Formats: sequence, structure tokens, C-alpha cells
Amino acid sequence: MRDGFGVVVKFSQGQPASQIDLLQQLGVSWVRDAVNWAEMEPRAGDYQPFPPAFLSRLKRYREAGIGVIFMLGYANAKAYPATASSPRAPIAPDALGRYGAHVTRLLQQAGVPFVIQVWNEPHNYQILKMVGGAWNGKPPSPWVDHYIEMLRAVSTEVHAVSPSTTVITSEDVLVNHYWFAQHPRLPKGFKGIGLHAYTNDSSPGPEVAAPYADSDWARPFQLVDKDRAFEAAIARLKRHTRRHTGVDPEVWITEWGFKLGSRHAGEVMTEDRVAAFLPRAYVLAEAAGVQALCWFSMHDAVDGPYGLIDRTGRQRPAFKAYAAMNRLIGAHTLSHRLSEQGRRTRGLQAYLFTQGPRKLIMAWQADNRPQPMPLDADWSVSSLSGVDGEPIEPAAHGKGKQVLVGAAPIYIELGETGQPTWPPRTGE
Repeated sequence: MRDGFGVVVKFSQGQPASQIDLLQQLGVSWVRDAVNWAEMEPRAGDYQPFPPAFLSRLKRYREAGIGVIFMLGYANAKAYPATASSPRAPIAPDALGRYGAHVTRLLQQAGVPFVIQVWNEPHNYQILKMVGGAWNGKPPSPWVDHYIEMLRAVSTEVHAVSPSTTVITSEDVLVNHYWFAQHPRLPKGFKGIGLHAYTNDSSPGPEVAAPYADSDWARPFQLVDKDRAFEAAIARLKRHTRRHTGVDPEVWITEWGFKLGSRHAGEVMTEDRVAAFLPRAYVLAEAAGVQALCWFSMHDAVDGPYGLIDRTGRQRPAFKAYAAMNRLIGAHTLSHRLSEQGRRTRGLQAYLFTQGPRKLIMAWQADNRPQPMPLDADWSVSSLSGVDGEPIEPAAHGKGKQVLVGAAPIYIELGETGQPTWPPRTGE
């Protein structure tokens, strides 16, 4: 599991540098970090080394075995000012490609594993505004054409330096990845999808993706099954990309989180609810075959209350849930889903994890309503832990025991002879 643990850090936006020490407590294997393009290339072709603060972070990442998802952006009007004849010069694909090659060389020298992310939400940040088109990529959307040229230029230049480096896209509008995948100018061998998996106020939890099966803005594509399961959203996206490229794509979730005070299924998002959703999201991503999930974000910084840590340095319950997840299942492998496949977005959810002979069940309620769950005698339960990693005492139930399961997952460690039968039996 730990191989897919990631987080968006905010050290370049006000997060205290001392908090880098906390990454190992979380078990993080990937961080999304960057330096602004204009800082690295203040004049056309005048490429700079990484600034000392970023070099220091790279050293710490390398020592901790943490990889970097480096975001290339944003518009560089300093080196490439817009003119009447070249209004898009600050976002010129060939210039971004050359810059991507420079960054690749520097990251190779730093000795960290890395992935190159091309821009960040191009429909949101500069590209659509400068080029034009529809937010959902529906043709005619010249911004999509321009972004694909950026992706093409970066891929060509980066792979000339390092053929094995993964280059990924970046979008939070799911349907835009469909338009990217079937674009005739998509680079040959494209395989890296950088997805932002945010849900919306119609989603009771991370199990339910934002779109509907018949969302009119997604046509002619169907992005999800009727139950809107996140699992199906990823499967459909992979299938569509594979059909148009012939390549089995990697999906990297470079942002997913929940803003405090936002509403989901009519309920206000609290700190405890974010803590409950976090491990659920990581398990769902792993089950869907996602390469890594970067939680948004580690620190509130400039984006408001999304952080695992607030601006005063207080670790929120979500931080504790992340650390507990690392401690309890970070070294485990997800074996398979135990609960009913036909109920992916409602009711009791349960997954089995293994580490050698050790077996652990993680369970929660997708609709967030607490319900008692019997502890099957065949499980030979050795310990129970809550989402924060603290021990839970089961309650007596007839001849056996039960535990209350709600929005927050619980971890059920099975004994050496325990058998993960499902559904759990009461023993009566």
C-alpha cells in the first residue's frame, strides 16, 4: 500500500520547511512539488539550477526514498513575453518542452525517482483563457489542441534525455482526459494520466464519483456506471485510453481531498469526516489500480482548509488517520474486496490486506451511517483499531461480539488461524 501513498506539499507556498520531517511518519512515497518556470528560466534559454531550498528538499526526499511529481508551469511571460504577433508566447509548447528537458536533467542529478506533470488543470489555469474553448473540452476547443502540443513537446524533449521517465497530464475535469486520449496529436506511446479526483456535493463519500452516467456535459462519453462508482470511473477511463492509444495507461491521482466546511450529500465536511474519507480514498485508489494518490494537501498554505496540518501547525484528525493507515496497512498488500461487488457505493465495505501470514480486514459504511457488525468467530480477531489507530473494544452480542462501523474505517487484525470469511456470521 505504501508505494501509492502521496501528498501535495506546500513548502513553496508557506508551509514550514521543518514539516518535511513528518513525511516519513505518514509513510509517503510520492510528493508533488515544483519550482515556477519563470524562476528557473528568467530569460529565454538562460536555465537556472534549482534554488537552494528546493535542492535541500530533494536531498531529504532522496534520503527518505520519496519520489517527486514535478509540475511544469506556469506561463513564463518573463522569458517569453506576449506580442501582437505571438500572443501565446508565454505558454509556447516548444519552450515548455525545452524547459522540461532541463528539469529532467536536474532531477536525474538529484538522484530522486520522479515523474513530470505537464501543467496543472489547463482548463483552469491560463491555457483555456489564453487560447479559448469549452471547459469540458468539447470541440471546437482550441485549448485542448494547444495543451496536446505542450504534452507532445514535453514528452519529446524529456524522453530525449530520459526515455524511461513518465510524463503525465493534469486535469480535474474527467471528460477532458477522454478528449486528450483520442486526440490525433497525442504523443506516441502516451501512458500517463494525471487525474484530480475531487467529488462534489452530490457525493456522500469517495466511493461516488462526481459525474452521473448521463451527465450532458460529458457527452458523447459515459464516464461512470449508473451507481457512479469511483472504481468504474477509473476502469472506463483506462479502457477508453487503451482503445485509442493501444497502451495500458498509468493513472496518477495528483490531487484528491476535501475542503472543511464544504457540503457532501447535505452534510457539512468536518475534520472527523475528512479523516474518515482519507483512508477510504487510498483503498479505493489501490483497488482501482491507481499508481499513487497525492492527498491535497499536507498544509493549508494558500488554498484554504484542505490540509492535514493547519496554519498554526496543528495536526488535524486526517493527519492522524494517514499516520495510522501507514502504520497498520502501509506494509500490507491489498488482496481483494470482501464485500458485495454490487454494492460498491452503499452499505458495508470491506477489503482484505495481507503481509506474509498476517491478515487484516478494513471495513466502513459507504453511506456513513453507523451500523453494528458482528465479529465472525472464524476470524480469531487479535486486535481492533479505529481510524486514528487507537484500540477499540468490541461489545458483547449474543454468544459473540460486534463492533459499530460508520464513516470512519476500522482495522480488524485476524489471528494466525483466522479465516476472512464473508459476510461475517453472528455465531448464533
